[in-house]
Amino acid sequence: MIFQAESLNEFVNKTIDEEILEELTLLKNYDKTKILIQGIIDIPNCQIDLFSRLVLQNNGSLSNNKRTSHFDFLTDEELQEMELAVKEGYKLPE
Repeated sequence: MIFQAESLNEFVNKTIDEEILEELTLLKNYDKTKILIQGIIDIPNCQIDLFSRLVLQNNGSLSNNKRTSHFDFLTDEELQEMELAVKEGYKLPE
């Protein structure tokens, strides 16, 4: 029983020290990115989420294919500013 309690204690400590810290960092980055994008253009949260996810998956830029299919309403300037917002929000290299 002592071994199980010690194992559970280690698991809980690891969760607090690593998993929750990573999740909080991700949420902080998400919130910062969302605020930055909202300062550029007024679009629904679901589009901000999609844009951020696509830019993160493509190493900091939105592919032409995804721009055409999802964000054809953006000007070149808005697109560049939004990509920079994602890079800044998630601390990606520029």
